[in-house]
Amino acid sequence: MLIKFSQLFYGLIILYYGWFQVVFFQVPNGLLILGSGMIFCIILDALMTKRNLLDYITKEIFLWFIFALTSFLFGIFLVENKGSLFSSILTFSQFLFLIYGIVYISKRKGTINFFVNIFIIFAVICAFTTVTLGVEVGQGRISMGTRANPNSVGITMALGVVFILYRLDFRRFMYSTASLGIVGLLTYATLLTGSRKSLIAIILILIYWCLFVIVNDLKSLDIFTKLKIIFLLTIVSIAFYYIIYPLFKDSVIFSRLLTLFEAGDETREGMYSEALKFFQDSPIVGIGFNNYRNLSFFGKYSHSTYAEALACTGIIGTILYFVPYLLLLYKYIKLSFLYNIGYSVMKQSRVMLGAFISLLFLGVGVIHFYEMTSSIAFGMLIAFCKVNKTNSLVAEKNKNQSRKKRRSLYASN
Repeated sequence: MLIKFSQLFYGLIILYYGWFQVVFFQVPNGLLILGSGMIFCIILDALMTKRNLLDYITKEIFLWFIFALTSFLFGIFLVENKGSLFSSILTFSQFLFLIYGIVYISKRKGTINFFVNIFIIFAVICAFTTVTLGVEVGQGRISMGTRANPNSVGITMALGVVFILYRLDFRRFMYSTASLGIVGLLTYATLLTGSRKSLIAIILILIYWCLFVIVNDLKSLDIFTKLKIIFLLTIVSIAFYYIIYPLFKDSVIFSRLLTLFEAGDETREGMYSEALKFFQDSPIVGIGFNNYRNLSFFGKYSHSTYAEALACTGIIGTILYFVPYLLLLYKYIKLSFLYNIGYSVMKQSRVMLGAFISLLFLGVGVIHFYEMTSSIAFGMLIAFCKVNKTNSLVAEKNKNQSRKKRRSLYASN
């Protein structure tokens, strides 16, 4: 029961922080209240079931906690506006607790399906709001509300597509049809936001899915189901060409892409150059967490996870923040290509690897450690590895035993 209450609080968190507050109004300390409710239920559940809460702190979460701690300690000496520093670190810390909650609940339930389903619902609500009630926020770009960054909405759409593909099951024809229809809705909403990198991310994830997931998926189906799926994909492709493509040609994102390819983005280039200068001025500890916007000529953050980490946290912070990326990449490469862990897990692992690659790409244009949506995605990536760790270890053990047997046979011969 307590786990269900923690899930309820999580659902309220994502809908409030990612949708309600930017479309309607903010509730003072809303995220803190809902997050505290989720963590309180988790603590009670751990006490009642005699579980060690520390067992659910993964290496990634631990390193990001050290990242937050060092950023705060260094920031005290580097940032003039201490209130802004404390607020930024508090928000990031809340994201860490959110990630921890995702890991704990997923491990208790033995699956991340709840979080995948909630994210899909969240993405659909955001897409529907953008399409029907969206407002222009400048340069013809549409967002959910005046307080909603269209790039953040675009990230939600791109990740929503990933998690729809995660749940897609071609053995359920009507479900597959509806899922691909939702992908079309999210893609259209992305066109309205004018988020170039989100649209490119959607295109890349669909190509990746076709090459590394759908081909193997079709092999496991009977001939009649294969024909239905091929027919469905053909219809979807035609629909995209005659519906989505004309909308794309007439959208603001098309002109923004043309401008980018023809002349580049001088503002972004200037931001990245300035970030490099800040890093060179203070390479070890940076200029202070979320302090780029205070010192920059542009008066904004750097629009890049990589530039922001280097400029604001220096070498120390950059290592602490990005080592978890390397750990996740290593884990997903193992899960995606250890065929003896079971086809279903391997298929899901490959989709999640695609999600991780999408986040790496999106990090060029957004700052993940300032984004709740990105934090949720990383939470699900970490939770999936945690849930499937046992299968991975067993698979690796079996693989090593097979190698030893083959070696012994070769030696005996």
